[in-house]
Amino acid sequence: MNIVQFRNLDLNLFKVLQALLEHRSVSRAAENMGLTPSAISHALGRLRTALNDPLFERRGGAITPTAYAIEIGRRIGPSMDQLRHALNREEFDPATAEREFVIGSGSYAALVLLPPIVKRLARTAPGIRLRLHRLEEQSPEDVEHGRIDLLFGGSSNVAGRLAWRRLRTERMVWIARKDHPVVRDPLTMEMLADVRHVVIEKLNHVISPGYPDLRRFFDESRELGHATRAVVGRGRRRVFGTSMVVTDPMHAIVIASQSDHVTLTLKGFADLFPVNQIQTLAPPHPTPPVELGAIFDPSREGEPGFSWFLSLLLEAVETLSPVDSH
Repeated sequence: MNIVQFRNLDLNLFKVLQALLEHRSVSRAAENMGLTPSAISHALGRLRTALNDPLFERRGGAITPTAYAIEIGRRIGPSMDQLRHALNREEFDPATAEREFVIGSGSYAALVLLPPIVKRLARTAPGIRLRLHRLEEQSPEDVEHGRIDLLFGGSSNVAGRLAWRRLRTERMVWIARKDHPVVRDPLTMEMLADVRHVVIEKLNHVISPGYPDLRRFFDESRELGHATRAVVGRGRRRVFGTSMVVTDPMHAIVIASQSDHVTLTLKGFADLFPVNQIQTLAPPHPTPPVELGAIFDPSREGEPGFSWFLSLLLEAVETLSPVDSH
């Protein structure tokens, strides 16, 4: 679409597109918008001409969106929400509000931070819906361009004009199965040298850029190899090594709980497992605290709805049990 076509395009047509994507039916979209089916069909025709794409194809009794229509819907959704909220001068009432917040979330936020948030939303704001997107390297840019409302991550993930608000400080722990033949409390470097490790690849990408001292404990690197060899000394068999790399921390803990492998992870993950399955062990090496928080566009704090949601995040996470020190 050229710039002239865009200037002449009625933005209401995109509301029709959203309705058709949601209902996959001209008649149901018309009923939802309070229009006639012929008005919806006419609007769709104008969109097809302007965007040079069929957008929807009829299959059986329903209409199926094209890949281009789905992509447009994904991109315009947050923008339409922002425009609607920007024009709304009324105070935000969570008890009656109906809207969606799009969040970029990794496993830690989904499993540890979000449960108390969801619980509080169900009690105070039943009309609020959360949509989770997987944490990706492009997510900070998605926040900056309004494609997602908020991203969970470390302060090292903040870029450009984005803001970061700390939600929780975590610590690193080693995980091994309860009846491990080598590993026990207190954990030593000799023990780590005599077992194989499960590496959490995504955790390395998220945490180690902000904490370079941790990087050597996420992979089979020279630093940890030198440290274990120095402790074990000559003449003793050393089996340390990475035998598996996973992207999900929970997968790593499950593997460690049912094998002789160990894994280094955040304590919040370990707390989700029964104490009769795993050992949670303090590292025999320095590990800095890991701070996790919310990344967002600070200009959004002027929106009553977003400001309320950010406050709810902070209050809900405070109800979590504190992370004990070691």
